Amino acid sequence: MTPFRRTAPSVAAGLLLAACGGGGSSPSGGTDPTPVDSTPPAVTISSSAAGITATGKVTFTFRFSENVGTSFTVEDVQLTQGTVSAFERVSGTLASAQVTPPANMLGSLQVTVAALSVADAAGNGNLQRVALSQPFDTRALPAGVPAGHVLVWSDDFDTDGLPDPARWDYDTDRNRLGWYNNELQYYARDRAENARVIGGRLQITARRENLGAFGDWGGQRYSSARLVTRGRASWTHGFFEIRAKLPCGQGTWPAIWMLGTGGTWPDDGEIDIMEQVGSAPTRILGTIHTLESGGPGTGSATQVPDACTAFHDYQLTWTPGEIQIGVDNRVYYRATDPGRGLAAWPFEAPQYLLLNLAIGGTLGGAVDDSIFPVTMEIDHVRVYQRP
Repeated sequence: MTPFRRTAPSVAAGLLLAACGGGGSSPSGGTDPTPVDSTPPAVTISSSAAGITATGKVTFTFRFSENVGTSFTVEDVQLTQGTVSAFERVSGTLASAQVTPPANMLGSLQVTVAALSVADAAGNGNLQRVALSQPFDTRALPAGVPAGHVLVWSDDFDTDGLPDPARWDYDTDRNRLGWYNNELQYYARDRAENARVIGGRLQITARRENLGAFGDWGGQRYSSARLVTRGRASWTHGFFEIRAKLPCGQGTWPAIWMLGTGGTWPDDGEIDIMEQVGSAPTRILGTIHTLESGGPGTGSATQVPDACTAFHDYQLTWTPGEIQIGVDNRVYYRATDPGRGLAAWPFEAPQYLLLNLAIGGTLGGAVDDSIFPVTMEIDHVRVYQRP
């Protein structure tokens, strides 16, 4: 009979023991486990046209909170409308794609990355669906709008009632003291009799009436309205178009104009896109005022024979160092920076828009009381700028 003998453990068995903690040197009697990655990657989307209305191709950027390798492809870019092109995987955490909106259309498209579209090295997929909307307008630009400009602000007066308070405020500051230029009107606030939207148009109406019941009344015999974008919107440079039909009648003085947001006149500049007086209803004035030119300002005039019976586009093209004022895509006044500093050219700083109908004054002249009520109508106000 062969006696029993103990054999040495195999190398494989030793490795198995070590892996299981047998014979290990960990103070706790075992080795620390390897951490497991269970965090899903997050996705964010941004647009090169953020905050504006796109007029052409838009680049969307996709960022991932961790490396997702090559798992993100062009097929993962989902669109509600438009087409995707120029997809680029920059790195495991960054990709981009160009999106072309539909042609000749005003609307909004949405770019989406669905849940579980990408995964990290541990196989964790993104858990959240992420989407970004982008407004676009690929319709042809109206005649006169400079190339490369996009619509940044507008009011088409689509909602009947008082003017939109998100866009317009009222200037009533001088009612009690009396208005500049010896004007005779009281400017009312939130009063439909003087400013209202009806049938897709803003109507600013001057009336012969005594508003003595109003706390800031200054003895005026006429009422009207002066709308401003001050505190709501202001711009430096751009193309401005206001489509309007002007009032007729001795003593009226309608104006579409701009003032510097600094609040000091004439130091901060004034741009008169349109002024007209009832005593010369076919004569349209375009003027700029500076500290150097003062009250008279510098400008020019043009003739619009049916200014009181038809709508026309009153326009300002304002670029660095130059101002052009026109009607119906026809420029009749140009001014350029003469290079003499702010006193001669304060027009590289923000200005806000004003729409008003003054009565009498140094330009309006004597008033014929038989004309009232009399109205200036505005069809739209549009502002275009370079992105």
